[in-house]
Amino acid sequence: MKYAIIENEEYARLNLQHSIEQLRPEYECAFTAESVSESIRKIQSESGLQLIFMDIELDDGNCFEIFKQVDIDIPIIFTTAYDEFAIRAFKENSIDYILKPISEEDIEFALKKFERFIEKMEEGGSSIASSYSELVPVMSKRNHDRVLISTGSGYSFVNISDIAWAEAGDKYITLILKDGSGRVSDFKSLGEVLKVFPKESFYQISRSVVASIGSISGVKKFFKGRLRINLTAGKNTRTETLTAQRRDEFLNWFGYSPH
Repeated sequence: MKYAIIENEEYARLNLQHSIEQLRPEYECAFTAESVSESIRKIQSESGLQLIFMDIELDDGNCFEIFKQVDIDIPIIFTTAYDEFAIRAFKENSIDYILKPISEEDIEFALKKFERFIEKMEEGGSSIASSYSELVPVMSKRNHDRVLISTGSGYSFVNISDIAWAEAGDKYITLILKDGSGRVSDFKSLGEVLKVFPKESFYQISRSVVASIGSISGVKKFFKGRLRINLTAGKNTRTETLTAQRRDEFLNWFGYSPH
């Protein structure tokens, strides 16, 4: 597997390459680059490249200048100290977006994600270049440890472990954190939420709410076999009604124990 590292900080570049060599000794580093111009030159001259680790800020500009001059049709793992570029990165062949400081665990997770994609392509008899459009469904199957949220002027991340519940409004999915505050997410539906949040910790208790097991402060029997479920996050409280048809399924989930 041939990969490249585009990173302008020497320590970060060497540390990343060392980690990859430890985790995947069979991988071959085709080249490293520190700038937009150097990256363009080396990408154009290198054949058989299958993966790129790419920093956002380079010596002579940001990495998105590379895409304006070179067609890159292979997966990219972005490695950066800036989370505000996440949306743009995922539009540019991104298979993962790792925030610095980078740990070996982060790299291992990203590499496994990349390898799952490769396996999927090989099973279908397709090449990386011709089948990159299939990457998004592969990525969506992952259980993330954080999700993107909208802020007043841009985007940021919130840890899933800090989320009490997700609630659907007229246009947005709002994430209610454990402290009771709300964040507008990038999710379009609760169905998307369920694809990302871990099933052992989150359950859709109504049409409008997916709740974490830790946010449930009370469960009471209700009329005709239904359940009334009380949610609490800081000073924020909410009560939802679970249908009788889903009662047993919910109670089995509610009794889940990770140990």
